[in-house]
Amino acid sequence: MTWHLGPYTIDGSLVLYTWIAILLTAGLVSWLARGATAGVPGIGQSLLESVFQFIADLAKVTFDPEKESFLYELLITLFLFLLISNFEGMIPSLHSPTANLNLTAALAIAVFVLIQWYGVRYHGLGYFKHFAKPFLPLLPINLVEELSKPLTLAFRLYGNILVGEIFMGMVARFRLLFYFLGGFVAAFVWWGFTAFVNVVQAFIFMVLTMAYVGKAMAEE
Repeated sequence: MTWHLGPYTIDGSLVLYTWIAILLTAGLVSWLARGATAGVPGIGQSLLESVFQFIADLAKVTFDPEKESFLYELLITLFLFLLISNFEGMIPSLHSPTANLNLTAALAIAVFVLIQWYGVRYHGLGYFKHFAKPFLPLLPINLVEELSKPLTLAFRLYGNILVGEIFMGMVARFRLLFYFLGGFVAAFVWWGFTAFVNVVQAFIFMVLTMAYVGKAMAEE
């Protein structure tokens, strides 16, 4: 499904699956927050609070979550969105938007801009002087290293989710053959492995974003 806007071609399916992930993320958090209580929390509230606290504890290594509440909340939102996007491909008739390089590249570019913004915010325009350290001839290498951050973020997430979705599609298409060959257990194990990878990849993207931004804050 493609849409045409003048000379531009838009991948309509990517937009659709991305909005599904956005709505699922917002709906899940809203539903859990609506049932939040100061008393004994339910399973959903406990799980969500555990995620929040875990990310806050990680963030304290690089920045103060209370002082930088926007960044802290952004990291939580990023993790939950990526988690749901990754799992979306395991729902019949749906696909993971993170299995599309366009989305992962857009997210990586946004992270790259975020890194530079926090660097300038904490150190002013003098932040860019670190690209010429320890001496000027290393400027090209330092620039390549900086540009490699969004590239690795984009391709790592895209590649891992795409491979998992392709195999899940093969299992669904040839499920009778898998069962006939006694491959039900193998298919179930791969489903579990794919779910594990989905969580890990969302976590890695979020943690690397945190680390890169934290380094920009601390850069001298």
